[in-house]
Amino acid sequence: MTVLIKNVTIVHEGSKHHLQKTDIFINNGKIEKIGKNIKAADAEVIKGNDLYCCIGLCDIGTHSGEPGYEHRETIDSLTKAALAGGYTTLAVFPNNKPVTQSKADIKYLKDHPDRNGVEILPIGALSKDLKGVDIAEYMDMMSAGAIAFSDGMKSVQDTGLISRALQYANQVDGIIIHHPDDHYLSQGGEMHEGDMSTSLGMKGVPVIAELNLVQRDILINDYNKGTIVEHCISSERSVKAIKAAKKDGNRITATVSYQNLLHTDEDLNDFDTNLKVSPVLRAKSDKKALIQGLNDNTIDVIVSNHTPLDEEAKNLEFTYATPGATGLETCLAATIGSLQKVITIPQLIHKLTVTPRQVLKLPIPDIEVGAKANLCIFDMASSEGIIKSNFQSKSNNNPYIGKDFGVKVVATMIG
Repeated sequence: MTVLIKNVTIVHEGSKHHLQKTDIFINNGKIEKIGKNIKAADAEVIKGNDLYCCIGLCDIGTHSGEPGYEHRETIDSLTKAALAGGYTTLAVFPNNKPVTQSKADIKYLKDHPDRNGVEILPIGALSKDLKGVDIAEYMDMMSAGAIAFSDGMKSVQDTGLISRALQYANQVDGIIIHHPDDHYLSQGGEMHEGDMSTSLGMKGVPVIAELNLVQRDILINDYNKGTIVEHCISSERSVKAIKAAKKDGNRITATVSYQNLLHTDEDLNDFDTNLKVSPVLRAKSDKKALIQGLNDNTIDVIVSNHTPLDEEAKNLEFTYATPGATGLETCLAATIGSLQKVITIPQLIHKLTVTPRQVLKLPIPDIEVGAKANLCIFDMASSEGIIKSNFQSKSNNNPYIGKDFGVKVVATMIG
């Protein structure tokens, strides 16, 4: 099969063609030509109003659904949603049923027959059964292909357990991914603690619930000389703490959910349950600090925070709805469409493609002649909004259905 992409701007800092407008000719899964006015008689031609091309997106902390929650998402629907959003690599959280915590569990996901070409990198459980009590079998999982260890969005409250996890992970050159949230401070909270929570009469989640565990993780990581990812930070104070830790040589990295870059707690005024997410949407000052954190490289990665949920979990009063929203199909369009005036397109793309792979110690694909195609092509001048009927995910808990960001993924190519 041959494909010709016409008049496309390449966005990939590792390529000599970075920010050049050109044609790309792909033959049998490999990039065969890059240049102006390429002609190919029988090729499938991809055109657009203002096409851009980058390497395929990589997501850290995707929720898969399967096994155990196939009514929300299967591996087939998950990877189709990934392709629709420009993703070619997914590091998948272990919050399944059964929990991903054995060699067999890892291989089930990594070698699943319904991956649709998408690379699935299983994240093994940090603690047995995600209970936050005992260490899981890291060596067993690493030997089967686990990319990192985490309890997903379940924060580990036991400081001793986090310390042991870092020690064990060091022995197998592993990475700990941890979402910071002190349950003793956040329990029962529905949204950010501030003027809006008071106005709406809802219990808030204070910033210090996140900050307390960020600071703890920084200290424990430094003590153990480990490698930790603070996953989905949401506050200005966390950004400041991580920036200072990096300056001191702490091997810490950070991710941010794209929803926290686009919204604040003020957007909850109409009680849209699809904007009830974890971490909670915070104040304007926090959103501003997160954007600055991306610009100065305090925050390394933008994640989709893809959390598929069924109608029964979301179609409720705000207080009773389960936090979470799908993200794979809307992250790129919403992020670039909303943030390109405050973060450059190359910087946004870098945080969605290159840095996630660097954090996970993965090779970076190339956009060069002879390289295997691993590409996302998107149109920056699309007039088509986000249409529910086009969704590939089995779940529709997404706040952007019906919205038009002027950006659309046109094609995702893997070999």
